[in-house]
Amino acid sequence: MNPEPELKLFVAHPYKGPTPLQRLLFSRPWERATRNFVRQLRRRTRSGSEYNIIGLCSTGHGASIALVSSRYGVRALNLERFAGRKNAIWMAREEYRELRESEDPTPAGIRFCLKDSQLRLPPMLVFEDTWEAVFAALVRGLPLTPRDIDFVVGSESHFGINKGWLGGHLSLYFPRAIVRTDLEHHAVHRYQAFLGSGFSEAAVLTADASGEPLPRLDGKRISMTFANAVDSSFSVFAEYTSPESSPGRVYNSFNNFLGFEPGEEGKTMGLSSYGRDDCYHHLRPLLTLNDDGSFDFPSEEVLKAALHDYGVKRRRHKMQPSEKHEDVACAAQLLLDDMMRNAVAALERGTTSKNLCLAGGTALNSVTNERVFRGSRFENIYIMPNAGDLGHSLGCAFYAERVFAGGPPRRLCDSDGLGPPYSETDVEEAIQKRGLASIRVQDPAACAAQLIAQGQIIGWFQGGSEFGPRSLGFRSILTDCRDPGMKDRLNDRVKHREGFRPFAPAVLEEKVGEYFDLRGHSPFMLRVVDVQPSKQSVIPSVTHVDGTARVQTVTEKNNPLFYRLIAAFDSLTGVPVVLNTSFNVAGRPIVETPLDAIDCFLSTEIDSLVLHDFLLTKEAVA
Repeated sequence: MNPEPELKLFVAHPYKGPTPLQRLLFSRPWERATRNFVRQLRRRTRSGSEYNIIGLCSTGHGASIALVSSRYGVRALNLERFAGRKNAIWMAREEYRELRESEDPTPAGIRFCLKDSQLRLPPMLVFEDTWEAVFAALVRGLPLTPRDIDFVVGSESHFGINKGWLGGHLSLYFPRAIVRTDLEHHAVHRYQAFLGSGFSEAAVLTADASGEPLPRLDGKRISMTFANAVDSSFSVFAEYTSPESSPGRVYNSFNNFLGFEPGEEGKTMGLSSYGRDDCYHHLRPLLTLNDDGSFDFPSEEVLKAALHDYGVKRRRHKMQPSEKHEDVACAAQLLLDDMMRNAVAALERGTTSKNLCLAGGTALNSVTNERVFRGSRFENIYIMPNAGDLGHSLGCAFYAERVFAGGPPRRLCDSDGLGPPYSETDVEEAIQKRGLASIRVQDPAACAAQLIAQGQIIGWFQGGSEFGPRSLGFRSILTDCRDPGMKDRLNDRVKHREGFRPFAPAVLEEKVGEYFDLRGHSPFMLRVVDVQPSKQSVIPSVTHVDGTARVQTVTEKNNPLFYRLIAAFDSLTGVPVVLNTSFNVAGRPIVETPLDAIDCFLSTEIDSLVLHDFLLTKEAVA
């Protein structure tokens, strides 16, 4: 395993923060309202209707930044890709100091989700010192500066930028922008769920562990909402709070019992396929489902006692899971399925729509997503690829575009490659910096397909990076799914992850029915479906122990180069499916830059790297 990297800071021009006088003048609520009013008047006097919007977010799960522009389209980046550490967050300098010096692990309202089970803080970057460099990375190649930004939008649930810290000072960084940081956590989830879906109307369900404490609810935190959405309007007809009706809280309790960290809920999902349903039947009487879509489930302490009665102890970190632990994971998954099926049934009763949109951390559970969709009357489903809190920046920016700027509907249901592209010069400089020789290939897709068919493990770096947590053919490690030993080989040589976690297939969408029992399409790997029985032996390295796969469908429209690669592999082998996993190693973020890709390539046993139209091999090291 590689050692933990130093945290990258990307400091361009460190900003020491507002002066005491600026804090006094710019922190008053009336001052922000006046400033926004003046800037809105200024916008109305400008000719044309162009706009550039920045969305910001920083939560216990990480931080991100998004651009929505009438002229330049949509871009979005996760801070962890630049920090070099997973789940990196932004904080204001004084906020971080307060947190470090406080004896109370949760000294303020929005800091309830910060520490993991080892009581460690996540990697942190000081917003004042780093925002310029991250902004510059986001707008790489575009003629935009902070003075060109018309709106900056975030949520009071976000670290750093809420009104208690830098919310009153963001106009110092973006001097012409109208600033709003008063959006509620679950409202932003609704925006990210629907406003990029391409639907003109839909039923929207948001679900997670919880949002921020809300004064309008006497400090309670929302964990689920049901709404109808039309155009840019949302009619919320149900809200449920944590801890009473929190699917994320329940699943997190199981995840913690199984020895996994926050953010590793996918491991519980993968392990669940190995278990029996005995533990589920033991625990099912603890769950009460209500007709309105809410539910009741006891506290974590009661759950631990029930699991002790079942005869299983909490798994220690890095201990091999036992069969009993597999049963616990199975119970967690089946109970979550029950909760969400009940929620979707209540949502159905409150809507006439045939379209379903999901967001919130629970929507990253691709097993539950498919089970609730199949059990519903909904005909179409959209799950934003960055459905959890990290997608908030884009949800905020979408809301500002539709409501503040009066922009048209967006359709982002085709591609998640929203990161800024890198030029050929960027690629060549990275190759030269690491002292590598390279071969320029005429057709990188055909070249990669040939290498995969020969049994190689390749790195694949093209276009802008994926905004969500899944690699979808922009920052991917690819190999042959026909080899039954490839899963173990890939883990041993590159990924170094638990053997119970499956790898995912990417398939040509027009041939998906030959290999998978999928209704519709699945462009973002957020639906787990059955592999056709006749094909399980054909693609064994992407078929999970229960005969399922977390499938990605690929079209020529959503990723032309990746589509051509899979089509070329199909021509060579007769199989329109490749194994697609994230371009990283366990515990590290997905690579962002050409240099990141080369360093990952050199530090693992990846055989070849296709970087734009350059082919790099280990023999090419100068």
